[in-house]
Amino acid sequence: MAPVNLFDASITQFINSCKSLKAILQKAKAHSPTEEYATLRLIEDMLPLSFQVQTVSNTIKKALERIVPQKAPYPVWEDKESTLDELIARVDKTLALLETITKEDLADKDSEVVEMKLGPRGTATAEIKGYVFGYSLPNVYFHTTATYAILRAKGVPVGKMDFLTSYLENNLLTPPTL
Repeated sequence: MAPVNLFDASITQFINSCKSLKAILQKAKAHSPTEEYATLRLIEDMLPLSFQVQTVSNTIKKALERIVPQKAPYPVWEDKESTLDELIARVDKTLALLETITKEDLADKDSEVVEMKLGPRGTATAEIKGYVFGYSLPNVYFHTTATYAILRAKGVPVGKMDFLTSYLENNLLTPPTL
């Protein structure tokens, strides 16, 4: 097996997450085309589904700004999506942006240092590899999973394979029939 490179560890995983997120949102739309989905929460003090999807997109855009600054400026998208169609379109825009990044854009960048502003917690620095593995990917996975959990809790018939399929399709030599 070839060594894992920064492109595969970040961009490919961001793409897989977006595909997973899109599949989950599409399943919700097929289940019931109600517009209330964007405002749903697991619990009262949790931010709504629209925030979860927007945060996946924003985390990826911010990661690209930090790890591939030579491709800047990146687009600014208002966080105003309020329907499943708008949320799916937001994921599609994020996927299109990810498709503009190449392996060459990330060559030899693993140990470059990036700065992260963490609001009232101050500023932190990390090598790009540490930033990707320690912040960007976990944040994307968290909010993708939160979207899944909100929809499942509200009766959308999503299951583990709806979440995992995009990852499996791109990583197995002989994928199973899904």
